[in-house]
Amino acid sequence: MVMSEARPDTLKVGVVGGGTIAETHVPYIRAAGGEIVAVSDLSVVASNDLADRFAIQKIHRSVEDLIEVERPDVIHVLTPPHTHAAVAIAALERGVHVLVEKPMALDPDEVDRMAAAAKAGGAMLTVDHNRLFDPVMLEARRLVESGEIGDLVAIESYQAGTASERAWLSTLQGGGLGDLVPHPLYLQLAFLGGVQSIQSMAMDRQGRGTPDELRVLMQGDDRSGVLTISTHAVPHLNTLKLCGSKMTVEVNLNNMSLVRRRDYDVPKIIGKPLPNIDESYQLMTQVVANTVNFVRGKIRYYPGMKTLIQRFYDAIRDGGEPPVSIEQGGEVVRVTSAIWDSLAQAGADPRADRVEAAR
Repeated sequence: MVMSEARPDTLKVGVVGGGTIAETHVPYIRAAGGEIVAVSDLSVVASNDLADRFAIQKIHRSVEDLIEVERPDVIHVLTPPHTHAAVAIAALERGVHVLVEKPMALDPDEVDRMAAAAKAGGAMLTVDHNRLFDPVMLEARRLVESGEIGDLVAIESYQAGTASERAWLSTLQGGGLGDLVPHPLYLQLAFLGGVQSIQSMAMDRQGRGTPDELRVLMQGDDRSGVLTISTHAVPHLNTLKLCGSKMTVEVNLNNMSLVRRRDYDVPKIIGKPLPNIDESYQLMTQVVANTVNFVRGKIRYYPGMKTLIQRFYDAIRDGGEPPVSIEQGGEVVRVTSAIWDSLAQAGADPRADRVEAAR
């Protein structure tokens, strides 16, 4: 690839997809040293709207036109999930590095084609698993990797909420629930390791023909994982619990807090109230720090996306590894497919569904 001549470290970036998520990507692209050369969207209205609001000079109707005319170094694929593979492959085959929104693709065959295109074009591909790079998640990962948590025994990822109404939801297995799965799943898989077996249960509480509640039990090499998604529970929490032999860590990704829970070698009369006092202190100090940092502009929405984009651009410049690999993005796709396969088979065979295909 030919880098932009404006500055040695400036990357020419094309944004493909003018939807809501593009509004978050654009400032972080620029903060990471990217020069946005054009926007592409099938909707001229969407392209023009994004370009006007962010002072982007050019628009194109297709990713092929954008690449041919602008010759970008990087493309951000922010289109609906069922188009991710086709758009990414068009860029990768032409030697353009790609950051693709979650999920990377809709089935393992698409993942394989994307990987082949990246290899053939000599281009780098990463997936926007942005919550892995939120400050609280970076701290959680440090606690696990350093051994402070002890041996990791179990992981519980939980998300309550509903997907926004978008026409392309009908292209996903599970509809709106399928749109919610990737985030808690990639958090789960980051700590679970290889998935050996899966048991899935879903409910269609509203009788619409697609599930709206999901619970998945996963067996890893030496630990277990539980993934729960609810579209009815209130409030709309988004948490990850890491249960270790020395302490348990619970991350709340909505309010960016991390609470350590452990045993205390103190008399019983003190040991009863001490955990509550300790947790309250941890939460209060983090609330104050987060509030100050938000007011001062040090924390913005989707903070992990900023870190992920910066690391991706640094990897392109320095020849390093992408923040999320093709294998990691593909594992989420494969395990997601295995979850839906498990649900499809559950009526006839309630036993755990082996997921060698997801490895």
